[in-house]
Amino acid sequence: MTQDDAITVITTVRNGDAFLDRYFANLSDILRPQDCAVIVDDGSTNPVILPDGLKQARLIRTNPIGRGAALNLAISHATTNLIAIQDIDDLSHPDRLSIQTGILRAHPHVLAFTAGQKIQAQAKTCSNQWHEIPAARLYRSNPLHHSSLAFHRDIWQQAGGYDPDLPCCIDLDFYLRAARIAGAAIWQLDQPLITRNTDPATRHFASIQTTIYRDTLHHVLARHSKGIGPPIWMRLFDLKRALGIGI
Repeated sequence: MTQDDAITVITTVRNGDAFLDRYFANLSDILRPQDCAVIVDDGSTNPVILPDGLKQARLIRTNPIGRGAALNLAISHATTNLIAIQDIDDLSHPDRLSIQTGILRAHPHVLAFTAGQKIQAQAKTCSNQWHEIPAARLYRSNPLHHSSLAFHRDIWQQAGGYDPDLPCCIDLDFYLRAARIAGAAIWQLDQPLITRNTDPATRHFASIQTTIYRDTLHHVLARHSKGIGPPIWMRLFDLKRALGIGI
């Protein structure tokens, strides 16, 4: 294997104690010899401690800085060109890294997502095909699982990283900026390569107030609409959503 095959798993965590043991076990299972991980402890009450045997992971502790800034900090310390995002409460499937590094080596301009399945849910039958999702499609809804994303760090650099000032919609903003500024294409594999935690009681962003979410979503979509050029019907859909009509 060469450096081109290597990928860094990026994770940020704040007070994720309930998920740490299974996350570290999953990380040990999926990291190949050439891979590594960078974990940012974003001001947890109980500081994260790496298991002794997890030699391929680097831990960075910081005061609370927010997820966007924590992602940027982690990626800036990655030693590989390829990056994979994984939340502390999600699980990557055994073949995830090899499949995504393969597609990124052949198509370096791509944001590569996979499908996800719920915890304890049976995997759906799929054709294991990659398909492109136009950036304008995200003006209707966001079908992408941020914890399944893999990409070249060059795209992150060209797009200006994640926005550290957004209270939510951090990932959607990054996708649209990567498409608009870095010229990235958005591809999704219909094969589930992550298992997602969908329990609102343990998901941080499920606790965000509806008004904050709506205002931030409107701001993010508006800032990119001229560059992305969504169709008129999508702009009307966005306006309707921003005004709270039919929601």
